[in-house]
Amino acid sequence: MQNIKEEKGFTLLEVLLSIVILSIIILSFLSFFSQALLHSVREEDNLTSMNIADTILYSIEKSSIIDLLGEDPNRNFSCVTPLSISSYLSDDLQMQPDVTDPDKLVFNINNKDYFTYIDICQTASEKTLDLYRLHIRISQPLKNESERFIYDTFHYINRKE
Repeated sequence: MQNIKEEKGFTLLEVLLSIVILSIIILSFLSFFSQALLHSVREEDNLTSMNIADTILYSIEKSSIIDLLGEDPNRNFSCVTPLSISSYLSDDLQMQPDVTDPDKLVFNINNKDYFTYIDICQTASEKTLDLYRLHIRISQPLKNESERFIYDTFHYINRKE
């Protein structure tokens, strides 16, 4: 028979130390995965916003909204106070105007709301070239009634094409 004192095994201290080391390693990996998930969600929002902006730009280029706005001699396209054209495009884009702000279009994709603002302006030098500067801003609503900015882009529209 063997003597119990001669048996080699793990002590309680060794077991606890190994559990602590494993816990530290596992927690560091969990924080990495949570950060990766957060980054993935933000990149999805960014990509969706770029696609929304491309859809808006395509729709504006194919529509006659610029020609209709340009026909009004009293229309001011100053870049100090740009003209919001969101409400003019809501039907073409199949977006709903916001009830509290007519300059804001609400686009729902992937069960998320995206707020879209579309402004147009023209400087004196742009007017000589018949160019219109288009500014598209996209944000998301937050729970505290504010918005999180996601995407912002500028494009030129040429009426002489």
